[in-house]
This record gives sequence, C-alpha cells and structure tokens, in this order.
Amino acid sequence: MNSPTSRVKLSTPHCLTWILLHKSMASLPSISVASIVIGFISFAFTLAIWIHAFWGAFLTVVSAPSQLRDAFSTLRQSLYEEREYLKRKRRREKGIPDRDSKHRLLYDEGGPTKVINDAVKDLIHDFKRYERPFLETTHTGREKELEWSFDATQQHYRCDFSHRLLWLRSKGGIESIAEKLQKIQTRRIAVETTESRFMLADVMGMVRDNERRLSAIEERLQMSRIGY
Repeated sequence: MNSPTSRVKLSTPHCLTWILLHKSMASLPSISVASIVIGFISFAFTLAIWIHAFWGAFLTVVSAPSQLRDAFSTLRQSLYEEREYLKRKRRREKGIPDRDSKHRLLYDEGGPTKVINDAVKDLIHDFKRYERPFLETTHTGREKELEWSFDATQQHYRCDFSHRLLWLRSKGGIESIAEKLQKIQTRRIAVETTESRFMLADVMGMVRDNERRLSAIEERLQMSRIGY
C-alpha cells in the first residue's frame, strides 16, 4: 500500500510548478498581463482570418468550373446587350433632327452616350483579356465576326487544376468588371431619365402653345359671328 508520504512526494512536482507559475504571474505588473492577453487574442484573430482566407480559396478552387462558366457567360451577355443598346441609341439620336447644331455637335463628340459607350468598350477589352486564357478554342478569322453574337455567349472553358488556380487570381478582376458595368448602367439610366424629363417638358410646352392657339382661334370665330 502507498503511504500518505509517498502520495505527497508524487504530487510535489506539480505543486511546485503551480506555485512557481502563480508567483511569476503575481510578480508581473497588471500592464504586462494585459499585454499578454491582448497578444493571445490578436494571434487568435489573425489565425482565424488566415483560416477563413484559405478556406475561401479552397472553396473557390473546388467550385471553379461552375463559377467561371456562370460568371463569364453572364458578364459576356450583359456587356453584349449594353453595347448593342448603346449602338442603337446613338443611331436613333443621329437620325433625330436638332435645331441647335452646335449643341448637337458637342453632344455627339463628348456627350454622355459616347462617354458611356467608350467605357463599355474598355470593359469589353478587359473582359477579353481575362477570358482568353480559359477558352478551349479561341476565335480566329471569320469566327471573330460572331464572337459577340447571342449564340456565342455559351463558351467552353478549361477547368483543369492550373486554370482553377488562375481563376482564383482572376475572380476579383471579373467581379470588378461586373461592378463597373452596373455603375455604367446606373449612369445610363440616370441620363435617360433626365432626357425623358426634358422631352416631357418640351411636349407639355407644345401642348400649352397649341391650347393658346386654339383659344385664339375660338375667340376669332366668336368675334366673327358677333360681327356677322
């Protein structure tokens, strides 16, 4: 049987360790203890951020096939539709006669429609630069004419491991292009709303002018009847 003295001897090293640790903590000033606690908390937060970043990168690499196909197809379609709409809008504006030729010249050379159209062209150029490494077959020769057709919006993209890592680097750029396109569309809608407001004001002015003319004609008819 173990005697009480042997139990005390066995637990003595643990007691000494606890006593020394307690004394060392007690000897430290409160500021040092607070610094140690803050350091551990900062390290825990940093480690959590790194784990979150690595986990997000892992999920991006795993789901790269569906992500890049949806992102490229949707953004390509949106860019094509915006470019086509701006083309038709500029053709329609050029066909509308304008009495103020100086204002029209300034509007065509540096107006909002042309500025927005140039911005969309820049986005298309950036989009092609990001998309080109992922395409299985690039457009050459006559196929370039159909590169931005509606039938060409669904492309086949490479999804091997190297291209998944490339998508991890390119994803931020594609999201930036999509965000810029949304801002351009918001700007275009604001410009069109302002133009519609001015057009409505012009139409209301024409209606008021016609009402005044009709009133003048009615007065003349009444005066002619009285005179008769």
